Amino acid sequence: MPPKSSKSAVRAAPVLADGYSWPELHRLVGTTLRAGISTLVLGHPGVGKSTLAERLAAEMGLPLVDIRLAQRDPADLAGVWFPDPASRTLRAYPPEWAVAAAERPAFVFLDEINAAVTRLHQAAAYQIVLERRVGTVKFHPDTVVMAAGNLEEDDAIVTPLSSALCNRFAHYTLRVDARSWLDWGAAAGIGEAILGYVARYGEDVLYARDGEQMAFPSPRTWEMASRVFRAAEESDRKRLVSACVGVEAAERLFAWLKIYRQVDAARIVRKGQAIDFTTGAHADPSFVYAATYAVAAWLRGDEEVTDAQLPNVVRFLRSPGLDAEYVFLFLRQVRRNDVLFARLRGLPEFRALAGELVALSASTYT
Repeated sequence: MPPKSSKSAVRAAPVLADGYSWPELHRLVGTTLRAGISTLVLGHPGVGKSTLAERLAAEMGLPLVDIRLAQRDPADLAGVWFPDPASRTLRAYPPEWAVAAAERPAFVFLDEINAAVTRLHQAAAYQIVLERRVGTVKFHPDTVVMAAGNLEEDDAIVTPLSSALCNRFAHYTLRVDARSWLDWGAAAGIGEAILGYVARYGEDVLYARDGEQMAFPSPRTWEMASRVFRAAEESDRKRLVSACVGVEAAERLFAWLKIYRQVDAARIVRKGQAIDFTTGAHADPSFVYAATYAVAAWLRGDEEVTDAQLPNVVRFLRSPGLDAEYVFLFLRQVRRNDVLFARLRGLPEFRALAGELVALSASTYT
């Protein structure tokens, strides 16, 4: 965990060749759109592109106009022409969404912009992005345009965009980022076992597309798996999770669950059970991650922790072999229980531990 920086020592986030995390893009794309520049975000399926558009639209106070280009007829984008007998000319009838985006500010989201769309689709998109209009209907000056698409390596059907259209966008790539997803997942109620599994293995299990299986792991499908896991009978869980993330990913998850269920979090907190993470099977990183998440999940739940039991939490964090990275991981989860975390901070032994962690972070990043 990097130390808090003073204003004189703020470091800009590096520009990464493989893209940006979701929180980074949330800030960068928001700034770009507020500057009046149309934005194109590329990324793997299910990594949060649509969610980014929804969040930004809500934060900007704009109605979201969600247009899936691959599912629309070109006429839905550019409007249709009908003969006007009175003037003996053709009259344009724009789509309803375009009229709405002209009458008041809106957030126009062109999703799947490169998903095998035709040249007619691209021509309509070019008009929307470049001229900010549909036919004769011009958008409101405060209407913003964001587009999203898949990457070519995803085995998705991708149509290259014309250079003229590409040149009208600010371009960003959204990368798979386990830490950002874990923070989101903890707030969204993703199951603790799944969170612990992703924390243990990172991006390698959060997104894994081999091109052969229809069901595969992605941030979106892990959220689906968490929902069916919670709703299912024990005997059906593996099959239901497999339907969401694929057979191989489900097998690996359930192998991890066997380790996760070995941890008696209640005994650790209530009885002060000690664990030595330096010897035997307890030294396996998978078990260390499992214990870290299991205890954090127990503390974030509805279980009552007495004042007499609180020092046992600090005792756990000082377990032999529980390195600082696991302690930081634990604290990020427990902090979501504001009341409990405030009580922990009141313990002298916890404040001593926190001071050591701050000193360690300072020595690492200076």
